[in-house]
Amino acid sequence: MRESTIMFLHYVTAILIVITGLIHLLANNDPVIGATIKANPVLYLGNMAIFLAALLYHAFNGVRVILIEMVPDRCWTKWISWAILIVGIVTYAVGLQVLMVALGFA
Repeated sequence: MRESTIMFLHYVTAILIVITGLIHLLANNDPVIGATIKANPVLYLGNMAIFLAALLYHAFNGVRVILIEMVPDRCWTKWISWAILIVGIVTYAVGLQVLMVALGFA
């Protein structure tokens, strides 16, 4: 994947973090809107799954960029990208499992 596409996704995930984070805050702090959002647990789980994915992509891509700048060798760039991708997928799977248990889906 081209670096410009990766950075475009980095910016898109920043916007997603703001939107889904706002929905999460409203669900947990506003009694009227929160009751409406939490009335449908599937949509709330979907929002939290998107929030988790956006947050992890944004955070791990930031770490990847820092590591690539520290080690500019092209060979290491691929290894760093793959290692970050694998750690991100495992972290997402564990986080989604925790969300499902916390919301009563598992």
